[in-house]
This record gives sequence, structure tokens and C-alpha cells, in this order.
Amino acid sequence: MSFTLLRHSLEIVYFLITLFMTAQAVFDIRLRLFIWEAPEHAWLNRAPTVYRPSHLSFTILLPARHEEHVYQTTIQKVYNLNYPKELMQIIAICREDDPGTIAEARAKIDELGDPNVQLLVFNDQPINKPHGLNLGLRVAHGDVVTIFDAEDEPHPDILNIINTTMLNEDVDVVQSGVQLMNHNTKWFCFLNVLEYFFWFKSSMHFFARVGMIPLGGNTVFVRRTILEHLGGWDEHCLTEDADLGLRLSLMHARVRILYDDEYVTREETPPAFNSLSSSVHGGIRGSFKCFLKKSGCTLKSFHSAYSLSTYSRYLNSRRFSPSCSLLPSSCFS
Repeated sequence: MSFTLLRHSLEIVYFLITLFMTAQAVFDIRLRLFIWEAPEHAWLNRAPTVYRPSHLSFTILLPARHEEHVYQTTIQKVYNLNYPKELMQIIAICREDDPGTIAEARAKIDELGDPNVQLLVFNDQPINKPHGLNLGLRVAHGDVVTIFDAEDEPHPDILNIINTTMLNEDVDVVQSGVQLMNHNTKWFCFLNVLEYFFWFKSSMHFFARVGMIPLGGNTVFVRRTILEHLGGWDEHCLTEDADLGLRLSLMHARVRILYDDEYVTREETPPAFNSLSSSVHGGIRGSFKCFLKKSGCTLKSFHSAYSLSTYSRYLNSRRFSPSCSLLPSSCFS
């Protein structure tokens, strides 16, 4: 009798797991194929071919930790972007306990000799990317703030594309495409390359359609006034990029997703499976926590029948107010 009951219970559990995995698979296929469902979707990924005159200024944040082997190259590539140098502010962001990366950044900045290319060194907690980004935001003066990671290779015309898109469509945020390139290095690299391709080319458009967009960690362009209003990035969130996207969605910011194969930012897949596994696991946990936190905020706001302005005041009450103490060497050099 007890054995029969146990067998029936296991059958029910197995059925529920199968049902859940089937629903998840159908949803995943829907995400990956969304951009090809209707002909009118094709224009969503099309970058402008005629550029508007350079009007917006950009602050480019370059956070790095133990990236001394690529950092000089990245700074040079960002500096070489086809955009007026007087409208570009480049901030290399390092922590004090990373002397190798700091030395490489100083050497390249001294070589360029441009006061708009600056180094920010900090020594306080927490030791993570969003904290460095928030410190960079404090001294940013561009109309638009963007991020490139230390190993990124942005397209030379990306700032012209974003300037034109923001002026033509009057949007607050543009998420441009990121594509991994080393598909034939390791067995898992090919799968990761495909995941990035479908995520930026199709899945993000689906989330944009439903009004809840988890943004990427780089090549995302946000108007500085909105970033400051939101208080910057959440320093205690594993996926500060997704968290920022959800907060922007909840305040009804105008977001444009743009994936043109020619203008993607190029990256490489992590060289070891352990690194990739840790990144994916952390991303899943961080995204789930972000979703729960923002869902709670949304439900409370809906239940209380608060207006958007009320929610905006709530966001403003969470404004970034760092208690860090910067060293003299943390100033721009």
C-alpha cells in the first residue's frame, strides 16, 4: 500500500516537472523566434545609415579588475571611436589593490594626453562592478552614460548610431548588441555564442514588447539625468544590469533595443567552463532576486493605487548616497 502511494506520488512529481520543462521550452522558443514572427519586426534591429550631427555628449565608464593584459588596448579602441573628442569623457575605473591594471591605465592615459580621458581609483567597499560604476557616475558630465567592459571591442561608429537614434526617436535608453566571437575555442563556447545572439537579437525585443526589460551589462546607453534620478546601480545585486533595466521599466522609461550585426560590440567567451558556470549561476540567482524585489514593489504600488509620480518619488528616496572616502590618488589624473 505504501509502495503504491509512493509510486503515484513520484508519478505526479515527474508529470509536474515534465509539464514545467515543456512550458519553459515553449517559452524559450518563443523568445528566440520573436523577432522573425512578423515582417514588421525586421526594422527593430536596423541601425540608422545616415547620422545626425554630433549633439549628445557621452561618458564612457570602463570598469576593470586584473585586466592589465587588455586594458590599454580597450582604452585606445574606445578613444578611437568616430566621435568628437570634446564630446567624449572616458573614465577608467580601478580599485587600489589592483596596481597592475592601474599602471596600464596610467600609461595609456599619459600617452593620450587628453584631459577627457581620466582614471578613477577607489579603495572602499564593496569590491564589485556596480560600486565602481556609481563612483564614476558621481563625476560623469556627459548627457549619456555607457559602459564597456575591459575586453570589449566596440564598433567605431557606435556613438554616432546612438546619438542619431536618441535624437530621432526621443528615447531614454538604448541597448545595443553584444556578440561573442570565439565560437570554436571550446565545446561550450558555441552554445554561449548562440545564447548571446538570440538574447540580444530577439529575446530582448520580446521583453521590450511586454514592458519589462532586463538590460545587458555593457553597450547600454542611458541618459545621465535618469541614472542619477534612479540612484545609479544597485551595489548589493549580483545582476545590477538586470536590476537597472527593471527599475527603468517600472518608471516607464523609453527603451530602444538595437541589434545590427555590423555594429555589435565584440567579446570573448570565458576561457574556462568553471568561469562560465559561475557567471551563469550568479546571473540566475541575481535575476531571480531582482525579479522578486521589483515584483514586490510593483504589487505594492498597484495595490495602493499609487500613480507613476508616487513611484518616482519612491525611487528618488533610494538615491545613491555613497559613504565612501576617496584617496587623493582616486582623483582624476
